[in-house]
Amino acid sequence: MATVDQRTTLLATSISFVLVILDTSIVNVALESISRGLATDVTGLQWIATAYIVAFGSLLLSGGALGDIFGARRIYMIGLVLFNVASLISGCASSMSTLIAGRILQGIGAALLVPCALSLLTHAYPDDTSRAKAIASWAAWGGAAQVLGPLVGGLLLAVFDWRSIFLVNVPICVVGMWLTLRIEGHIRDHGSRRLDLAGQLSAALAMVLLNAALIEGARVGWDNRWILTALMCSALSTLAFVVIERRSRAPILPLSLFSNPVFSWICFTVLLSSATFFGMLFVLSLYFLQRAGFTPLQTGLAMLPFALLATAGNLASARLADRIGPMSLMLVGSAVRLIGFAGLAVWGADVFYPLMALELSLMGFGSGLGNPMTISVLISTVDRKYSGVASGISRATGQLGSAIGVAIFGAFLADPRYILGGTRLAAGISTASTALVTLVIWHVWRQRDRTA
Repeated sequence: MATVDQRTTLLATSISFVLVILDTSIVNVALESISRGLATDVTGLQWIATAYIVAFGSLLLSGGALGDIFGARRIYMIGLVLFNVASLISGCASSMSTLIAGRILQGIGAALLVPCALSLLTHAYPDDTSRAKAIASWAAWGGAAQVLGPLVGGLLLAVFDWRSIFLVNVPICVVGMWLTLRIEGHIRDHGSRRLDLAGQLSAALAMVLLNAALIEGARVGWDNRWILTALMCSALSTLAFVVIERRSRAPILPLSLFSNPVFSWICFTVLLSSATFFGMLFVLSLYFLQRAGFTPLQTGLAMLPFALLATAGNLASARLADRIGPMSLMLVGSAVRLIGFAGLAVWGADVFYPLMALELSLMGFGSGLGNPMTISVLISTVDRKYSGVASGISRATGQLGSAIGVAIFGAFLADPRYILGGTRLAAGISTASTALVTLVIWHVWRQRDRTA
């Protein structure tokens, strides 16, 4: 039976995961309200979505290192405080720049919360079996937040304005901080890890410049000198990151892991799958709000099949992993997702809703079925000492893909008059990308079978 401290730790960390996941899904149904309230266009909405994702993804690997150096509970508490302050800033913002700043600060807080939450759970549950159950419960809270996010956002916007989707985080953060103070003990690695500051800065700069160029390029033109300069500087920052990591004694990203082709290919599939998944979420939310004329609550309900079947896919994946195997589940999930994207590309979004609900269900179930297995496959390709790093790389790669997907797909909706065509184009690209992912997974699956 779990001790009081174990239950407190699980509850405290689960609350933070709800916050982190909620802010990736709840914002989508408020896009139209924010657009009217702050008089912004699709480009501004892209910045609101990606500012959080880029900050989260680019700092995720450093969050774990900070927890090891200064103590997981201390850094976790700092993450909660930052997220709370950032939510207040976002909820009280009177301009786009202030809201984007708040979203960046939220992303920084999230990057501290997730890896330190896993450290706290690992410390609280030393037994392998109880730890696995605790982490599964922690992940389930995130799945529930993903499902309920659009609905909660729709309900809040039916009563209040768009600011409420950020201000609702404040009391949740306060409860999380109170629970965290009740966690006993400190987890610290006594300085065995160092913070790779140069690598972190170069990685963050590369991500920010790339996403800035992708978002602004559709508005000002791809031949604009500032866009070309940003792309060039992003490439140089990426090159600098590689050089720094190769020479660093404590790299934030051990490049030797990519010498394993399976590891590299799976990271590629995570990047591409995340780009299509979250890119289409952004596009479909705007389609329902702007083209179909749905209210935020109706949009949340319309997206419900997507979220519910994603959760069902997660549950099925956990039960079938032992019988079928991670690679097989990844292949089947990608194939199911491909059918859903193909249906949306062929028939378009402006169809009888039950048909679209079926397409959304296939997209969600396929994603939920295959995506959780990527961490298992990645960890199986590395030494045990790198298991935490591999998990962090998977999450960071997913966040990078999410930001790129929103930046690229959002460009298809730059002109509201062509939102239907833009939605169909996004679905077509998602279909092609998912077909490529399916082929890559099939190739890796065959290679692993031959060497087994």
